[in-house]
Amino acid sequence: MNEALTVKKMKTKLKQQSSKKLMFLFFVMVPLFFLSSCKGEDESGGITHDPNKPVVLTSFMPDSGRISEMVLLDGENFGSDPSKIKVFFNAKEAAVVGSTGDRILVLVPRLPGDTCILSVKIGNQEKEYSNEFYYKIAASVTTTAGNGNSPADPPVYNVGLDKIQLVPVYIGMDKDFNIFVSLGNDNLLRLNVAENSATVVATGPQGYDHRCPPIANPITNVLQTGSEDERDRFCFMDPKTGWIPKLYFIKEWDRGLNNSTEKEYDMPTNVVHYHCLLNEADGNYYTRYTSGQLVRINPTTWKASIVGMTPSGIAYGMAMHPINPNELWIAYSSGAGDVSNSICVVDVTDTKVGSDGVRLSTFQKLSGATNGAHRDGPLSISQFNQPRGISFDSDGNLYVGDNGNHCIRMINTNTMMVETMIGIPNNAGFKDGSKDDALFNSPHGIVVDAEGNIFVSDYGNKRIRRIAIE
Repeated sequence: MNEALTVKKMKTKLKQQSSKKLMFLFFVMVPLFFLSSCKGEDESGGITHDPNKPVVLTSFMPDSGRISEMVLLDGENFGSDPSKIKVFFNAKEAAVVGSTGDRILVLVPRLPGDTCILSVKIGNQEKEYSNEFYYKIAASVTTTAGNGNSPADPPVYNVGLDKIQLVPVYIGMDKDFNIFVSLGNDNLLRLNVAENSATVVATGPQGYDHRCPPIANPITNVLQTGSEDERDRFCFMDPKTGWIPKLYFIKEWDRGLNNSTEKEYDMPTNVVHYHCLLNEADGNYYTRYTSGQLVRINPTTWKASIVGMTPSGIAYGMAMHPINPNELWIAYSSGAGDVSNSICVVDVTDTKVGSDGVRLSTFQKLSGATNGAHRDGPLSISQFNQPRGISFDSDGNLYVGDNGNHCIRMINTNTMMVETMIGIPNNAGFKDGSKDDALFNSPHGIVVDAEGNIFVSDYGNKRIRRIAIE
């Protein structure tokens, strides 16, 4: 028998078995759940949790599933008031549909991590199940723009997103779901999916550099970038003025003080600073120079202060954590010494120098070996290969365009676990489809919209790709 046909039949059989399991849960277990809720009710129609007795956890089913699937949790002393029951898949809270007192029905939350500890909290008691739940990501990839061909000279952008020819480098998105794509010719395109159109909003002569990711200010919606060729320059694009580039310049420098050497920091020797990020906690902008200086900028006075030093080297990806806003996450490329091919973090508000007398004390290299490889699992032993753009979703999951591995990785910053979201590691190619089939080729930029959809500038495939997670 043809091997491909055999594999296809096996996949079909597995899907049928999975569907039967879900049908069993819905048509058998759920009615039993509601029937059992009639047992042992008090006069008010419910069962009360007894805080003087322990909450007991016994088992749950099924032991794996995707977002919004139903899970039944068995035990004792739950009470029947779902508003008083909290259920967590790792740190992610699940929706509690109902409780009979000894059985809780919950819905699997979005992206709690691939391996989950289930816990139940009622009043002052919190207990964990001994078995683990395995979360299954259902992701699919489609092409948003680009036909895979190199652009003509001069390039043509008014032919529809499916026919447009481009080589996308980095990508951003504002709160109005406009997609912005940097191109190698220093043009910045705005893609409007609803209108099936692309327009140039910034060019190199106007001060835009294509390696500077266009990141929308979460408060003002203004696109902000650093610069690749001038130390004090930044480029802002305001939607209220049609995103026409406006250049801002640092007006004054405070070199700061190294509390270990009691000397001022050196000014940046490498003028490259790709990013301009707003810290919502303190209202300042932050950027990092390739020579290592971490710089805080007052957006009113445009006075820059050197906060301290990070390891020198190119970092194409930087992002502020949405839940812990003082945390700046950095993706270093190769050639950065002991942080090459690594994911790192630093607290931008802590100016204390570490024991080496150079780096900020809060600077941490979070991932494992630096040789450029692929490895999922705990972040401390994970490996990346030329990571490029990074972007957080609202839950604090960090998505990484893993350029050298040709795939998209996700870091759950609660569990500090890494998994390959989509793409086949070390297998460059182009293919839309499911998590098991989709292929990328040297993904560069990445951005997550407010609905959790992920957009990738797939550099090698000359396309913009969209990843939908279900």
